[in-house]
Amino acid sequence: MTATLAGPVGVIGWDISDDEWRARRSEGFGGSDIAAILGFSTHRTPWEVWAEKTGVRTWADKESQVADLGTALEPWLLDQAAIRLDQQVRQPKFRTYAHPDHSWRRCSPDGLTDTGIVECKTAGLMSFRAPVGWDDGATPLGYEFQCRWTLHVMDRPRIDLVGLVAGMGLVHRTIVRDMAVERDMVDQVTDWHRTHIVEGVEPPIGPGDNEALARLYPRSDGTVVDLSDTDAYELQAAYLAARAEESAAKQRKEAAGAALKALIGAHDSATVEDHLIATWSNKKGAVDWPALVADLVSTHSIPAPNPDVYRKPSTRSLNVKE
Repeated sequence: MTATLAGPVGVIGWDISDDEWRARRSEGFGGSDIAAILGFSTHRTPWEVWAEKTGVRTWADKESQVADLGTALEPWLLDQAAIRLDQQVRQPKFRTYAHPDHSWRRCSPDGLTDTGIVECKTAGLMSFRAPVGWDDGATPLGYEFQCRWTLHVMDRPRIDLVGLVAGMGLVHRTIVRDMAVERDMVDQVTDWHRTHIVEGVEPPIGPGDNEALARLYPRSDGTVVDLSDTDAYELQAAYLAARAEESAAKQRKEAAGAALKALIGAHDSATVEDHLIATWSNKKGAVDWPALVADLVSTHSIPAPNPDVYRKPSTRSLNVKE
């Protein structure tokens, strides 16, 4: 694979709203899609990408608060990038660009310089815990492949990633274009796009998709579905086998825990060769709210509240039969 002769094509300008821009993401694959497809996203799965691109998933991004925080901090991060790089960082002419030969390959660079691209990231700020992947000058693979996809679409030699990372502060990473890595990445994504988008094959559903499915089907309609022509029996058997293994593992864990408690006795913690291996500490008990409400009603003549007013939305629970 060689660098394209034509430059990237501007496909979405700055004259549309954020909601319109997000709605048009189904027209192509951006950097965050690539991280998810390759299995390096902590927020989305390959199945979710397929569901978004095909219209199966229509709800708002579950990480919208994180995305909003990143958007709010982006101008400050661009200013910090200009200081770090000692050069002007300018807004791209277009909000979204497409590869000149493959219009579905897209990216939305945060800033441009005379020598490359600036990408802004925030990480761990909602939890205030240092996220993994940033130690010793490294870049989390999800972010790295987002950047490499942008380099591919924009045909630029380097990206300067400037991020605000919990527990680390402002970080700066430079990712230089590597054509061998890029070739492998593009080949994998192109195969995935052809199979799951062009040919319409639904990708496998994994453990990370439970939340997405709960959002897609929030309530049951009371009817029965016939799964005779599916692999439902195999899935039932796999579920029951895993549940049995889980039950056995839980019993082994409980037995080991009981043995440790017997060794700790009345002590608070235990060490082996000065290494702390376990604690069995006092924990404050939970408030018995029903009893508290009953006492208020009986002693202060306070009207008993209606529990349904405080009831959370209903959820669905999977119950696999033997």
